[in-house]
Amino acid sequence: MFVVQATPQAVESIRTIVVLFAAISVIFWKTLIKLAVTVAAIVLVVLLTAGAIMIFQNVHHLAK
Repeated sequence: MFVVQATPQAVESIRTIVVLFAAISVIFWKTLIKLAVTVAAIVLVVLLTAGAIMIFQNVHHLAK
């Protein structure tokens, strides 16, 4: 009789662990992707700004 009751409890415990693991994994990867996109956007802005400054300096030298 204990085996019959223990089996559904064990299955439910394993199911709960799997659901928690899946939820934590999804949250982790979504956060990691957001962080990567943010870093890429910052790098892009910095590179474009540096490029614009270099172009401006070159145009300024050519105008002399």
